[in-house]
Amino acid sequence: MRPMTRHDGFTLIEVLIAIFITALIGLGSWQILNDSIRINERTSERLEELAELQRFMLFVSRDMQQLVHRSIRDEYGDLEPALNSRNDFYKLAFSKLGWRNPLQDPRSEVQRVAYELDQENTVVRHYWLVLDRSQDSSPRTQKLLTNVEDLEFSFLNESGSWESEWPPEAEDELADPMQKYSVLPRAVRVEIDHSKFGKFDRLFDLVSYQAHLDVPDSESGVTDEDDDSGSENGTGQNGGGTTGNNQSQTGQVQ
Repeated sequence: MRPMTRHDGFTLIEVLIAIFITALIGLGSWQILNDSIRINERTSERLEELAELQRFMLFVSRDMQQLVHRSIRDEYGDLEPALNSRNDFYKLAFSKLGWRNPLQDPRSEVQRVAYELDQENTVVRHYWLVLDRSQDSSPRTQKLLTNVEDLEFSFLNESGSWESEWPPEAEDELADPMQKYSVLPRAVRVEIDHSKFGKFDRLFDLVSYQAHLDVPDSESGVTDEDDDSGSENGTGQNGGGTTGNNQSQTGQVQ
């Protein structure tokens, strides 16, 4: 009689255990890979939102630093202040310098810009190709920032207090009614309520405010006697200085 041959192999239980272990390793690897992909997507999304926010602040910073005393006429021929937050359509409208003209087109280098918060919670920047608009003048639009729940502007007046609207109501009582259309605040504060980044604000001091301040006579070194003598002769120092100052301001506004 020949002895029985023994065959080595895996039992059913061993095979099931091996399949179970392999499945656990595959499931863990897939979970790690899935988490890595989701983290990468969220990081990319947040980086895009942060880049969008930085781009928006860059536009606002450039616009605020280039404000100029230039009032305009709207589509209906009415005067609109150089800086206006009383508009029913826009949060803020203003005139700014720095509009480059490399092709030497027959246009001004002063640009009219407006900021709007639309119904989709998106901050939209409008700009016009002309300053004094006609009824067929339409703005160009740029979407700057999304997911904005609120956008507010406040203005620092000459006395050092903050105004929620500009021009303030006090400017309506000026001796020269046209002056209220060209007056600018000392600083502008932008307050943003973002759904992802929360609430924050940014303060911009206006360089153009200092350039258009009137110098009092006491600082110019002209006394009352010099002023009277100059008025009688028609060639006083104060009269000449005032004329030069007015011409300088007129040239800057135009």
